[in-house]
Amino acid sequence: MKLSVAVAVVVLALAVLVESAPQDASLTERFGNFQKQVETLTRDLSEKTKATMEEVHNSEFSVNARKWFKDTFETLKKQMDEAFANIKLQ
Repeated sequence: MKLSVAVAVVVLALAVLVESAPQDASLTERFGNFQKQVETLTRDLSEKTKATMEEVHNSEFSVNARKWFKDTFETLKKQMDEAFANIKLQ
């Protein structure tokens, strides 16, 4: 009788420990949480990258550089047209 009571007490003690222990997330839940974190990180990173690229594109330096290249190309194109206008194709 003493052995059966001792076994019953041990089983009850284990049952109480199992119920009171915090439940760890399963492997699928961990991967689900990891996926959500990665999605959030990539979304934030893409938004910040897009904002930075727009800021650089619209900066004064960028606008002036594009204008200078366009004007220089147009001037060079006119000079080339004038230089080769007098050459006859044979």
